[in-house]
Parts: sequence; C-alpha cells; structure tokens
Amino acid sequence: MNSIMLLLITRTTRLLSCLSEAMRQRQAEWFTNRSGHSSFRAEVVQSDGGFTAIISRRTGYSSRDWQYQQLASAGQFATARKALRAGRQMAQQMAGLRYRFD
Repeated sequence: MNSIMLLLITRTTRLLSCLSEAMRQRQAEWFTNRSGHSSFRAEVVQSDGGFTAIISRRTGYSSRDWQYQQLASAGQFATARKALRAGRQMAQQMAGLRYRFD
C-alpha cells in the first residue's frame, strides 16, 4: 500500500513539474511584429484574488539596444493558465495588428 502511494506521489510530482516547465517556457515566448523592431510577451503575476496577465514590450533590433516597458494588462483570471492564454492572445494581437509596422 505504501509503495503505491509513493509511486502515485512521485508521478504526480513529475507531472506537475513538467506542466510548470511548459508554462514557464510559454510565458517566455516573444511575439515579434512584421518590422522586427517590437516584440511582445505575456507575463502572469499572482495578485490578490487571482492571476493577472501583463503584456510587456521589447523594442530594438538586438540585445545591445533592447528597451523594455510594460504595456497593458489582459485582465484578472481565476487560474494562471487562463491568464497566460489570454495574455498570449493579446501579445499576438499587438504584434500582428496594433504595432504591426512599428
């Protein structure tokens, strides 16, 4: 019985670790506009009562001249996964529509 519980706990821990890493990688993804000058990404921060998706903007053509700023919030959500999904969608829209040729 103990070995079954230990196995279950081990597999659950491994699964949660994999999910956490996948979410971390998706959060680090930048969406670049058509001109290549502006990139956008969603970041999820925990706030009281939920999670907030914040859109960050990076301007410049190389790491030597990049400048960062926080642009907008995609709203507050009950889970980090929902916040990341909405934030990524908003970041893609900013790169593809609003700041397309910036």
